[in-house]
Amino acid sequence: MEDKTILRKKFSWKHYPELERFLIANRDEYLRHSALNYTAEQKQYNNWLTERLLEVAARHHYVFDPEDFNFVAVRDRIRCYYKSYVQTARKRGLPLITQKLKSAKAEVE
Repeated sequence: MEDKTILRKKFSWKHYPELERFLIANRDEYLRHSALNYTAEQKQYNNWLTERLLEVAARHHYVFDPEDFNFVAVRDRIRCYYKSYVQTARKRGLPLITQKLKSAKAEVE
């Protein structure tokens, strides 16, 4: 039986590459859903993504400290990860999928 690594309140995703790779792999889809602005579909996707991340964590023997994390807190940390990505991309002038979606929508209208 392998020991579990406990992820505490101030952990950094970059120290857990399997989890960060999962977030990167799902980034475009997350950003697409975030452009929906709090619809039921977005909430459903965010819950699904959180469940999958917890599964990836368990496979790699990571456990979120129950003193610091419940399901909603993990979901919030995921949201903060993507929020930081968006802020950094904007500062660097990088195109985001949400900008592409808005441009495409404007062209259709």
